[in-house]
Amino acid sequence: MSMAETLAISFVVTTKMKKFDEIAAQLIVKQTLCDDAAQVEDLIETITTRHEGIRVLSFVNAHAVMRSTREPDFFNDLMQSHQLLRDGTGMAMIMQRAGAKPGLNLNGTDFIPCLLQQVPRSWKLALIGTQDPNLSLAAQRLRAMAFEHISTLNGFHPEEMYVEHVRRENPDLVVLAMGMPKQERVARHLAQDSQIATRSTLIVNGGAILDFLSGGASRAPYCMRRWGIEWLYRLLREPRRMYPRFRDSVAFAMLSQFHSKRIRTRLSQQTKAKNP
Repeated sequence: MSMAETLAISFVVTTKMKKFDEIAAQLIVKQTLCDDAAQVEDLIETITTRHEGIRVLSFVNAHAVMRSTREPDFFNDLMQSHQLLRDGTGMAMIMQRAGAKPGLNLNGTDFIPCLLQQVPRSWKLALIGTQDPNLSLAAQRLRAMAFEHISTLNGFHPEEMYVEHVRRENPDLVVLAMGMPKQERVARHLAQDSQIATRSTLIVNGGAILDFLSGGASRAPYCMRRWGIEWLYRLLREPRRMYPRFRDSVAFAMLSQFHSKRIRTRLSQQTKAKNP
Protein backbone atom coordinates (compact mmCIF):
# COMPACT_ATOMS: atom_id res chain seq x y z
CA MET A 1 0.00 0.00 0.00
CA SER A 2 1.38 3.39 -1.00
CA MET A 3 1.78 6.30 1.40
CA ALA A 4 -0.95 8.22 -0.44
CA GLU A 5 -3.37 5.31 -0.04
CA THR A 6 -2.49 4.95 3.63
CA LEU A 7 -3.07 8.65 4.26
CA ALA A 8 -6.34 8.57 2.35
CA ILE A 9 -7.61 5.63 4.41
CA SER A 10 -6.41 7.28 7.60
CA PHE A 11 -8.32 10.44 6.73
CA VAL A 12 -11.52 8.58 5.94
CA VAL A 13 -11.29 6.76 9.26
CA THR A 14 -10.44 9.80 11.35
CA THR A 15 -13.19 11.94 9.82
CA LYS A 16 -15.60 9.43 11.32
CA MET A 17 -14.21 10.03 14.79
CA LYS A 18 -16.76 11.52 17.09
CA LYS A 19 -16.08 14.59 19.19
CA PHE A 20 -12.81 15.66 17.56
CA ASP A 21 -13.87 19.27 17.97
CA GLU A 22 -14.93 18.73 21.59
CA ILE A 23 -11.71 16.96 22.55
CA ALA A 24 -9.51 19.50 20.76
CA ALA A 25 -11.35 22.39 22.42
CA GLN A 26 -11.03 20.88 25.90
CA LEU A 27 -7.30 20.33 25.48
CA ILE A 28 -6.83 23.87 24.14
CA VAL A 29 -8.66 25.40 27.10
CA LYS A 30 -6.74 23.18 29.53
CA GLN A 31 -3.38 24.56 28.35
CA THR A 32 -1.31 27.03 30.32
CA LEU A 33 -0.11 29.62 27.79
CA CYS A 34 2.81 32.02 27.96
CA ASP A 35 3.15 35.02 25.65
CA ASP A 36 6.70 36.07 26.54
CA ALA A 37 9.87 35.05 28.36
CA ALA A 38 8.80 36.75 31.60
CA GLN A 39 5.65 34.63 31.75
CA VAL A 40 7.73 31.51 31.11
CA GLU A 41 9.95 32.42 34.08
CA ASP A 42 6.87 32.92 36.25
CA LEU A 43 5.48 29.56 35.12
CA ILE A 44 8.72 27.76 35.96
CA GLU A 45 8.78 29.41 39.38
CA THR A 46 5.20 28.24 39.99
CA ILE A 47 6.02 24.69 38.90
CA THR A 48 9.17 24.43 41.02
CA THR A 49 7.55 25.86 44.16
CA ARG A 50 6.86 22.99 46.52
CA HIS A 51 3.24 22.08 47.13
CA GLU A 52 1.61 19.32 49.11
CA GLY A 53 0.70 16.32 47.00
CA ILE A 54 1.41 15.23 43.46
CA ARG A 55 1.67 17.68 40.56
CA VAL A 56 1.82 16.47 36.97
CA LEU A 57 3.27 18.45 34.05
CA SER A 58 2.33 17.23 30.55
CA PHE A 59 2.57 18.42 26.95
CA VAL A 60 -0.01 18.34 24.17
CA ASN A 61 0.72 18.23 20.44
CA ALA A 62 -1.16 17.16 17.32
CA HIS A 63 -0.38 13.50 17.94
CA ALA A 64 -1.74 13.76 21.49
CA VAL A 65 -5.02 15.25 20.24
CA MET A 66 -5.46 12.51 17.65
CA ARG A 67 -4.58 9.84 20.19
CA SER A 68 -7.11 11.34 22.59
CA THR A 69 -9.88 10.80 20.05
CA ARG A 70 -9.07 7.08 20.02
CA GLU A 71 -8.08 6.50 23.64
CA PRO A 72 -10.39 8.02 26.27
CA ASP A 73 -8.10 7.02 29.15
CA PHE A 74 -5.18 8.89 27.59
CA PHE A 75 -7.38 11.97 27.09
CA ASN A 76 -8.42 11.82 30.75
CA ASP A 77 -4.77 11.51 31.81
CA LEU A 78 -3.92 14.71 29.93
CA MET A 79 -6.91 16.51 31.40
CA GLN A 80 -5.88 15.47 34.93
CA SER A 81 -2.49 17.14 34.52
CA HIS A 82 -1.93 20.17 36.71
CA GLN A 83 -0.10 21.95 33.89
CA LEU A 84 -0.59 21.18 30.19
CA LEU A 85 1.73 23.02 27.78
CA ARG A 86 1.48 23.55 24.03
CA ASP A 87 3.98 21.52 22.04
CA GLY A 88 4.52 22.23 18.36
CA THR A 89 3.13 24.09 15.36
CA GLY A 90 0.13 21.79 14.96
CA MET A 91 -1.48 23.12 18.13
CA ALA A 92 -0.65 26.69 17.13
CA MET A 93 -2.34 26.10 13.77
CA ILE A 94 -5.57 24.71 15.20
CA MET A 95 -5.76 27.49 17.79
CA GLN A 96 -5.22 30.22 15.21
CA ARG A 97 -7.85 28.71 12.92
CA ALA A 98 -10.25 28.74 15.87
CA GLY A 99 -9.46 32.37 16.66
CA ALA A 100 -7.33 31.69 19.77
CA LYS A 101 -3.87 33.02 20.55
CA PRO A 102 -1.41 30.10 20.75
CA GLY A 103 1.26 31.69 22.93
CA LEU A 104 4.84 30.43 22.83
CA ASN A 105 5.80 26.93 21.76
CA LEU A 106 6.64 25.29 25.10
CA ASN A 107 7.71 21.90 23.77
CA GLY A 108 9.29 19.57 26.31
CA THR A 109 12.65 19.34 24.55
CA ASP A 110 13.21 23.07 25.12
CA PHE A 111 11.14 23.65 28.24
CA ILE A 112 12.31 20.80 30.48
CA PRO A 113 16.02 21.78 30.41
CA CYS A 114 14.97 25.33 31.40
CA LEU A 115 12.91 23.84 34.21
CA LEU A 116 15.82 21.72 35.40
CA GLN A 117 18.04 24.80 35.58
CA GLN A 118 15.69 26.26 38.21
CA VAL A 119 15.07 23.10 40.23
CA PRO A 120 16.77 23.28 43.66
CA ARG A 121 19.92 21.16 43.67
CA SER A 122 18.85 19.62 46.97
CA TRP A 123 15.91 17.88 45.26
CA LYS A 124 16.01 14.12 44.76
CA LEU A 125 15.47 13.14 41.11
CA ALA A 126 14.09 9.93 39.63
CA LEU A 127 14.80 9.44 35.92
CA ILE A 128 12.46 6.79 34.54
CA GLY A 129 12.45 5.82 30.88
CA THR A 130 14.60 5.07 27.82
CA GLN A 131 17.49 2.62 28.48
CA ASP A 132 21.25 2.51 28.80
CA PRO A 133 23.54 3.98 27.73
CA ASN A 134 21.26 7.00 27.30
CA LEU A 135 19.71 6.69 30.75
CA SER A 136 23.08 6.62 32.53
CA LEU A 137 24.44 9.42 30.35
CA ALA A 138 21.43 11.62 31.13
CA ALA A 139 21.96 11.00 34.86
CA GLN A 140 25.65 11.81 34.45
CA ARG A 141 24.81 15.12 32.80
CA LEU A 142 22.45 16.06 35.63
CA ARG A 143 25.08 15.17 38.20
CA ALA A 144 27.37 17.58 36.37
CA MET A 145 24.68 20.21 37.03
CA ALA A 146 25.21 19.56 40.78
CA PHE A 147 22.24 17.25 41.37
CA GLU A 148 23.54 14.74 43.91
CA HIS A 149 20.56 12.46 44.51
CA ILE A 150 19.51 10.73 41.27
CA SER A 151 17.91 7.32 40.85
CA THR A 152 17.26 5.68 37.47
CA LEU A 153 15.04 2.95 36.04
CA ASN A 154 14.64 2.08 32.38
CA GLY A 155 11.31 2.37 30.59
CA PHE A 156 10.72 -1.30 29.82
CA HIS A 157 9.58 -2.69 33.17
CA PRO A 158 6.05 -3.59 34.31
CA GLU A 159 4.29 -0.45 35.45
CA GLU A 160 3.97 -1.56 39.07
CA MET A 161 7.78 -1.51 39.30
CA TYR A 162 7.76 2.26 38.75
CA VAL A 163 5.33 2.75 41.61
CA GLU A 164 7.56 0.64 43.87
CA HIS A 165 10.63 2.61 42.78
CA VAL A 166 9.06 6.00 43.55
CA ARG A 167 7.74 4.72 46.88
CA ARG A 168 11.22 3.58 47.85
CA GLU A 169 13.28 6.50 46.52
CA ASN A 170 10.87 9.27 47.56
CA PRO A 171 12.01 11.74 44.85
CA ASP A 172 11.00 15.37 44.66
CA LEU A 173 11.01 15.26 40.85
CA VAL A 174 10.12 12.31 38.62
CA VAL A 175 10.98 12.58 34.92
CA LEU A 176 9.02 10.02 32.89
CA ALA A 177 10.57 9.49 29.46
CA MET A 178 8.58 6.66 27.92
CA GLY A 179 6.55 8.39 25.25
CA MET A 180 2.77 8.62 24.94
CA PRO A 181 0.60 7.08 26.30
CA LYS A 182 2.68 4.99 28.73
CA GLN A 183 4.25 7.89 30.61
CA GLU A 184 0.87 9.57 31.17
CA ARG A 185 -0.56 6.26 32.38
CA VAL A 186 2.37 5.72 34.77
CA ALA A 187 1.94 9.30 36.05
CA ARG A 188 -1.69 8.46 36.83
CA HIS A 189 -0.69 5.32 38.73
CA LEU A 190 1.86 7.31 40.74
CA ALA A 191 -0.65 10.06 41.53
CA GLN A 192 -3.26 7.53 42.64
CA ASP A 193 -0.94 5.55 44.91
CA SER A 194 -1.92 6.17 48.51
CA GLN A 195 1.69 6.39 49.75
CA ILE A 196 3.00 8.65 46.99
CA ALA A 197 -0.06 10.93 46.89
CA THR A 198 0.69 12.34 50.34
CA ARG A 199 4.16 13.54 49.33
CA SER A 200 5.30 16.69 47.56
CA THR A 201 6.31 15.34 44.16
CA LEU A 202 6.53 16.89 40.70
CA ILE A 203 6.03 14.47 37.80
CA VAL A 204 7.10 15.56 34.32
CA ASN A 205 5.98 13.63 31.24
CA GLY A 206 9.06 14.19 29.11
CA GLY A 207 8.89 11.97 26.01
CA ALA A 208 12.39 11.61 24.58
CA ILE A 209 13.94 14.20 26.91
CA LEU A 210 16.44 11.78 28.47
CA ASP A 211 17.65 10.73 25.03
CA PHE A 212 18.22 14.39 24.17
CA LEU A 213 19.92 15.15 27.50
CA SER A 214 22.24 12.18 27.01
CA GLY A 215 23.23 13.25 23.51
CA GLY A 216 21.88 9.98 22.15
CA ALA A 217 19.28 11.85 20.10
CA SER A 218 20.05 15.00 18.15
CA ARG A 219 17.90 18.08 17.61
CA ALA A 220 17.02 19.32 14.17
CA PRO A 221 19.10 22.21 12.80
CA TYR A 222 18.02 25.56 14.20
CA CYS A 223 16.53 26.70 10.91
CA MET A 224 14.20 23.68 10.80
CA ARG A 225 13.10 24.32 14.39
CA ARG A 226 12.51 27.99 13.60
CA TRP A 227 10.39 27.07 10.57
CA GLY A 228 8.39 24.57 12.61
CA ILE A 229 9.49 21.49 10.64
CA GLU A 230 11.53 19.63 13.23
CA TRP A 231 9.02 16.81 12.72
CA LEU A 232 10.42 16.34 9.19
CA TYR A 233 13.95 15.94 10.53
CA ARG A 234 12.79 13.30 13.02
CA LEU A 235 10.71 11.53 10.36
CA LEU A 236 13.72 11.24 8.07
CA ARG A 237 15.94 9.95 10.90
CA GLU A 238 13.40 7.53 12.40
CA PRO A 239 10.83 6.75 9.67
CA ARG A 240 9.41 3.57 11.21
CA ARG A 241 8.85 5.10 14.64
CA MET A 242 7.74 8.54 13.46
CA TYR A 243 5.52 7.57 10.51
CA PRO A 244 2.40 6.92 12.67
CA ARG A 245 2.85 10.40 14.15
CA PHE A 246 3.26 11.88 10.69
CA ARG A 247 0.06 10.17 9.57
CA ASP A 248 -1.74 11.56 12.63
CA SER A 249 -0.38 15.03 11.90
CA VAL A 250 -1.76 14.98 8.35
CA ALA A 251 -5.17 13.86 9.57
CA PHE A 252 -5.02 16.46 12.35
CA ALA A 253 -4.34 19.27 9.87
CA MET A 254 -7.31 18.25 7.74
CA LEU A 255 -9.65 17.80 10.69
CA SER A 256 -8.63 21.09 12.31
CA GLN A 257 -9.49 22.90 9.08
CA PHE A 258 -12.78 21.04 8.68
CA HIS A 259 -13.85 21.59 12.30
CA SER A 260 -12.40 25.08 12.85
CA LYS A 261 -15.78 26.83 13.20
CA ARG A 262 -17.11 24.20 15.59
CA ILE A 263 -13.92 24.36 17.65
CA ARG A 264 -14.21 28.16 17.78
CA THR A 265 -17.76 27.82 19.13
CA ARG A 266 -16.74 25.21 21.68
CA LEU A 267 -13.77 27.31 22.81
CA SER A 268 -16.09 30.23 23.46
CA GLN A 269 -18.47 28.02 25.44
CA GLN A 270 -15.76 26.35 27.49
CA THR A 271 -13.90 29.58 28.19
CA LYS A 272 -17.12 31.11 29.54
CA ALA A 273 -17.72 28.00 31.68
CA LYS A 274 -14.13 28.12 32.98
CA ASN A 275 -14.28 31.86 33.69
CA PRO A 276 -17.95 32.67 34.47
